[in-house]
Amino acid sequence: MPESQYHDEQHAIAVDEDALLTTPTGELVIVTAQPFNAEMPPEAWQAAVTPTEQFYVRNHFAVPELDPATWRLHIGGAVQHSQDLHLADLRAFPSRTVTTTMVCAGNNRLGFAPLAAGEPWGAGAVSTAAWQGVALRDVLSRAQLRHSTVELLFTGADQGVPQGEHETVAYARSLPVKKALDPDTLLAYAMNDAPLPPMHGGPVRLIVPDWYGMASVKWLAHVTAIEQPFDGYFQHQRYVIERPDQTAKLPVQTMRVETYITSPQGGDTLMIGKHSVRGVAWSGEEPIAQVEVRLDYDGEWQRARLVGDAQPHAWRAWEWIWQASEAGRHVLQARATDSQGHTQPEVAEWNRYGYANNAIQSVVVAVEDG
Repeated sequence: MPESQYHDEQHAIAVDEDALLTTPTGELVIVTAQPFNAEMPPEAWQAAVTPTEQFYVRNHFAVPELDPATWRLHIGGAVQHSQDLHLADLRAFPSRTVTTTMVCAGNNRLGFAPLAAGEPWGAGAVSTAAWQGVALRDVLSRAQLRHSTVELLFTGADQGVPQGEHETVAYARSLPVKKALDPDTLLAYAMNDAPLPPMHGGPVRLIVPDWYGMASVKWLAHVTAIEQPFDGYFQHQRYVIERPDQTAKLPVQTMRVETYITSPQGGDTLMIGKHSVRGVAWSGEEPIAQVEVRLDYDGEWQRARLVGDAQPHAWRAWEWIWQASEAGRHVLQARATDSQGHTQPEVAEWNRYGYANNAIQSVVVAVEDG
């Protein structure tokens, strides 16, 4: 059993898998059944905004049963005015919509050798959605943080006993005050113009643009201003970079620069002639500056064309025209670089839990002479 599979009978619920998995154009790719984790289907790479039913799913425990009518969010800790907010209270604040690409920290874990601990994610634990809600800083402004606050702690309603542990823990993560007060950090109650579904954290979840998905706590129950750094299980025992030759644990935070070839896909057969190689690129640190494509490993990197306008937190489409002139098997590779010069490595540095693998992707296709 993968290290981070858990089971909690008290909070288990029945899942209609047929309704959940079947979509108009494809099916989610199941990674684990308990708890339910799944990658978006290959077809979803073609959409600028991922349809909700195709958005990847990441759960640490069973999905909690929450009634939006009775749901409450408690704001407390080092604040002047603690609060208990209904969903209607959040909707009374000015609404804000942020389109952001979300990537699971374990995306591409299967690309590490030897295989690292954790769910065996391929490359599909990434999606883009338009999230609507209220800026967290607006809610905190009303509560009035004390000057002693160093972090905001976010606790979800999901809980269980992690594999190898003995005590029940809730899923909880913290953010430094500066990131929490970013105007695009949201308490989201809608996804792609519809109420936030339970599988994706409804009634309300946290959205932290540019950070890996573990920061965007689902089924939010408590926001607590704290005066000491949080050292909980999912902050310091998981979602940290541990390497055999290093004693320090590095926190997993900002998404690394990365690109993915969406077309053609591995195993496709093409005819000799002109073809459009397409993909998307993203980075949590700076805007994408360029994407380059290389053929058969030893070819020169050639610059692709960035498509459309850049959005602050969403992936950027690109295209490269390939004149395929030789029959046989060919390898296409793509790499992205952001505006600060961060680029992708040929091979990502291995770490214990297989986080943040942004190595250059290779796609093998066949070319035939028609």
